[in-house]
Amino acid sequence: MNVHGGSMRFLLSLRFLLSILGGWLLASMAVANGLSVQVLDCGTLVSRNASLFNSNIETGTEQVLANSCYLIRHPDGTLLWDTGMTDELAKLPDGKEMWDGAFHVSMSKTLLGQLAEHGVSPKDIDYLAISHLHSDHTGNANAFAKSTWLVQRSEHKVSTGKKARQYGFKQGDYNRLRKVKKLNGDHDVFGDGSVVIVRTPGHTPGHQSLLLKLKQHGPVVLSGDLYHFQRNHDDRAVPQFNADAGDTRASFDKIDQLIKETGAELWIQHDKPQFDRLMAGGSGEQPGLYY
Repeated sequence: MNVHGGSMRFLLSLRFLLSILGGWLLASMAVANGLSVQVLDCGTLVSRNASLFNSNIETGTEQVLANSCYLIRHPDGTLLWDTGMTDELAKLPDGKEMWDGAFHVSMSKTLLGQLAEHGVSPKDIDYLAISHLHSDHTGNANAFAKSTWLVQRSEHKVSTGKKARQYGFKQGDYNRLRKVKKLNGDHDVFGDGSVVIVRTPGHTPGHQSLLLKLKQHGPVVLSGDLYHFQRNHDDRAVPQFNADAGDTRASFDKIDQLIKETGAELWIQHDKPQFDRLMAGGSGEQPGLYY
């Protein structure tokens, strides 16, 4: 009888069971506390030329960008905001060059793995909302084919048409999403004003941001790619590759007014210093969890 082998198998089984129970317990506590948002790490991008985002920055300046996703739990359902770059990237320890060498991208942990750590599988996601359909936000979208996809009608129209590639959309990332709710503007997801999709076109035709009214931390706005880093916000800079500069500036004004009215904190999704602070902080039982 192999006592040592049996003991090892028992310990491994116990560890696996505890990991499942731990994730389930965290999920239960999050729901019990009302609305919550868990910040997730969906990779890192290094821009070789930050002047593409902001003409005030010297040409050739590198800019490190976070790539964040968000698991939002509400008593009436669960929403995933953005899906990051494809989880396949995590198989490349050194990352890879993308977009003709304009960016170096890398990923240390997968989105699906992080969701599992929090007791969530793709089938548990009731709603999928993506700020816009560039591939650093849609990389894992097809994993959530059973979720209801909340997308602006204008974004969806481009995404399924002949001009999708022209706008930088990769149809293979989201072509399995069949449960679609097309939006024509702002949308109150759960009907109580706590989770509101805000139409902010400009970066893409149907770009959207998200307002979360957290009770303990206070309200926050998830920017999507309305801004890419703090200096872009401060300079009100419009990236060279945005779909429409006028729409972008109008969306700046809209979010500024929303922040003024609600007192919301702006979370700039690609801003690396802010992302690091958010991941290290939190008002919940674990880093990056906010109520």
